[in-house]
Amino acid sequence: MTKFSFPKPGEIVRDLEGRRYRLIEQLNEGRQGAVFTTEDASILVKVCRPPQSRHTDETRKQLRLLTRRKLDINSLVLPRAVLNEPYLGYVMDRVQDSIPLSNLVYPHPHDRNPNWHASTGGLRRRLRICGELARTFEQIHRNGLCYVDLSWQNVLVPSDPTTTSIKLIDPDNLIIPGTSLAEVIGTEQFIAPELLKESRFPNHASDRWSLAVAIFYLLVLNHPFFSDEVIYGEPELEEIALRGELPFIYSQDNYSKSSSPGLPRSKVLTRRLQKLCIQAFESGVLDPWARPSPEEWLSALEEAADQTALCSKCNATSYLPDIRGASLVCDWCGEKSDRPIELGFFDSDPSIDDLDEDEIKELKRIKKSHRFVLDKRQKMLPKRLVDNDIETTGYVAQFGIPRNSNGYALKNLSQDTWYTKDARDQSLSCPPGEIVWLFDKTLIVFPSGIRAKVRNPSRGGQL
Repeated sequence: MTKFSFPKPGEIVRDLEGRRYRLIEQLNEGRQGAVFTTEDASILVKVCRPPQSRHTDETRKQLRLLTRRKLDINSLVLPRAVLNEPYLGYVMDRVQDSIPLSNLVYPHPHDRNPNWHASTGGLRRRLRICGELARTFEQIHRNGLCYVDLSWQNVLVPSDPTTTSIKLIDPDNLIIPGTSLAEVIGTEQFIAPELLKESRFPNHASDRWSLAVAIFYLLVLNHPFFSDEVIYGEPELEEIALRGELPFIYSQDNYSKSSSPGLPRSKVLTRRLQKLCIQAFESGVLDPWARPSPEEWLSALEEAADQTALCSKCNATSYLPDIRGASLVCDWCGEKSDRPIELGFFDSDPSIDDLDEDEIKELKRIKKSHRFVLDKRQKMLPKRLVDNDIETTGYVAQFGIPRNSNGYALKNLSQDTWYTKDARDQSLSCPPGEIVWLFDKTLIVFPSGIRAKVRNPSRGGQL
């Protein structure tokens, strides 16, 4: 049998349609193949190693199906074309101006910036990126596929720290759940325990594990099972931890196995996110289907990111205090700031019409709103809050200071008319293109029936 070798820079490869690609430089080489640049700076070629578990023709057929299948997943980089013999591989778009997600987990060895966490986007950006990852997994699963090999290198994010889009690469591992077509079962720290301990095929439940690990790791900056005992102990303990045979570092039943590396959970995880982590890494160890779904993660992550506030001194983001009226104290530098303007969103509730006045007051008192902070880094109001649909994308309003004014307002970017009521009970309409002044206690009513109450600690607020 001829020993496999990758093509050399300068060599020409062809796809199944006969198009030619001259390879310029080998960018990297991994377990499954190597990626090359081409004469077209926007195009990359991945040459795969011959698969061990199935015939090359079967892999080529799978890749061809991916090029033909119209998957509506913007964050997934799919093959443009499949390579012809003698090589196995595919052609793909190059993701420009991007860095691997690992850059947001591990500081560069030569990076001595004490404000590294904030300079790479801070808490809010990491929450948004985790949300985009959950959204992408939900879309992959909805299309009847598994991603299988989640890793820091397979997720690319913009080098611009103010943006939150992602791109998932290496689509050659996409499989139908529970089939034997996967050449790999994942990257070590992300592999579900049942795949390490038993002869099982990857499925949606094992994808859920990988997703949960990535979310926890990116926010806490530590693996969910790497306690001090594992980090500073014998190498064998890491293998035991990855099989889920040691307690979750924030286990409710085992506080002695906590971890000093990483960030405090109260600093980066809301109570809702902490509950999902317990669900994933306690109940979900033995019961794979007890793990939170991508949709559950997406909802909790969006809610968490919406209530982060920007520090006026270091530009880091921290969670807004639960106590109304409490000042914002930055979790990263300790700076005390005025509270920003926020909107409290309440769902429409048809049953409220059946309640008497006292019952309505009590319901409003105990019902918790979805809080959305407005500041210079979070100016656009998401459509999902107005439609009450986590899958909805786009924006309906922009926050800022109108020209020749010293107050803050929301500009209606939608095609619908909104209605407002101020603290004096005066009602007004806000047609498309017009503004709503953000005075304290102003109520905005959207066509969906959802209401948003303005909380503005001062007339001018903070931008």
